[in-house]
Amino acid sequence: MEAKAVVNSNNISGLIERTLNYVDPRLVDHGKRVASLVYGMLEAQKKYSAKDMQDICILAMLHDIGAYKTEEINRMTQFESEDIWEHSIYGYLFLANLSPLKEWARAVMFHHVAAVHLPDTLEERIREAAQMISLADRIDIYLQENTDPQNLFVSLEKVRDAKFDSHILDLFYEAERQFSLLACLEEEKDFHKILPNVQLSGKECEEYLRMMIFAIDFRSQHTVTHTITTTRISCCAASHMGLSDAQIHNIFYGALLHDLGKIGIPVEILEYPGKLSSQAMAIMRTHVDLTEKILGGTIDEEITRIALRHHEKLDGSGYPRGLTGDALTIEERIVAVSDIVSALLGTRSYKEAFSKEKTLSILEEQARGRKIDSDVVAVLKENFDTVLEEVEDNCRPILDTYYGLRKEYQYLLGKYLYSGTEAADPN
Repeated sequence: MEAKAVVNSNNISGLIERTLNYVDPRLVDHGKRVASLVYGMLEAQKKYSAKDMQDICILAMLHDIGAYKTEEINRMTQFESEDIWEHSIYGYLFLANLSPLKEWARAVMFHHVAAVHLPDTLEERIREAAQMISLADRIDIYLQENTDPQNLFVSLEKVRDAKFDSHILDLFYEAERQFSLLACLEEEKDFHKILPNVQLSGKECEEYLRMMIFAIDFRSQHTVTHTITTTRISCCAASHMGLSDAQIHNIFYGALLHDLGKIGIPVEILEYPGKLSSQAMAIMRTHVDLTEKILGGTIDEEITRIALRHHEKLDGSGYPRGLTGDALTIEERIVAVSDIVSALLGTRSYKEAFSKEKTLSILEEQARGRKIDSDVVAVLKENFDTVLEEVEDNCRPILDTYYGLRKEYQYLLGKYLYSGTEAADPN
């Protein structure tokens, strides 16, 4: 029997919203309002297919995904921000390489650029999407600081044909006339209220899920492959232990989702070059609780438990619930051990990668101390080289993407930011 889909059109948008909310709620709330305004303009225009409208609206919701640092978010939420290229370029590259939105992602790079400075070579539909997102972005930020829509309209007219193409401004006015967009912004809404008939294929849902995993792992060069490594080790161990396809399916997704909550942990804690203080460790440990909140009861219960129990120990000394071995399934034990192996074999800000010998020594010591499952450790020891070969094969494309993305980011930053290309209002 085919395994039931873990993510689908009904739960993936909520998963994305809740994950990004832990970067900074302003990103998601702002993103949803921008998407709402863009959807209104697209409805009034009646130019694009339902699939294109859906993709443009999701792009609008994610247009600030390139921003992770609070200080940059603070700058972004100022009405007139000039420091726009870093998050715009990274957001474009991230969505182009790691989401189903490759076809539209270029619009994100130019969503802060004034109309008169947009490249002449920009495809018309990308220009329109960039301008719609830009206009919706400005409107929402303006309304967070000002309550009089009439002043907004005066402000927009001052930059007609300069900041915004005339037909995009007129399109917004028509959408406002038809749908009262500004009044609707006051309503609390999830993405399904903005785009009620969202339809994503199973492949697209999987791609969005992986996008969120990479949004977390790509925050640091030390964690780029951690989730994929943990997932691969877990599945290899399960296979060598003779677990069923259904069990391996649950292990795969439990491992894939296990660190979602780290999106809400400050990078300075994740990257701290030494032993964490008790206060910092307490914050670090909240990533499991954050993962539970992000999953929000929408993911299969068994998979959720696997994700949430990767720091529990057989002797009850783990966290967050201090469970003991009799409460931990073999699936949960496998992912707990695999997470440790991934951490030991990977670099961190405070350590180099450990050797095979040192890694196995630490695992065996923990198994003897009844911290982790000795059967899982024995299987990994027996098949260590084979497992590591599989891990390497799985990680190579991700590392290539990560370093390629970084290289292109530096190139585009040099092309647009350091060349003095203008993005702010031209008036």
